Amino acid sequence: MPEPSDEHNSNLYMRLQQSQLVRANIQNISQYLNTGLSPETLDICVKLLEAGVHPQSLAESVILIRNQMAALENNGDTAH
Repeated sequence: MPEPSDEHNSNLYMRLQQSQLVRANIQNISQYLNTGLSPETLDICVKLLEAGVHPQSLAESVILIRNQMAALENNGDTAH
């Protein structure tokens, strides 16, 4: 198997650096907007958006899941 060229390695390194910078910026924006989304959840959302999920549909799904989780937690609190 041929050795990867220095140019190829440099390109991969630059893409990784840009990816990390973009990820950090998304996390900063999320914190600024007080979304309450974890870094892992943000990564999943970004991957879904990159895969073609409609942004409004994704936002509505996140809100629905949060509401359902809150309802489950509230029902658990009243059961004690």
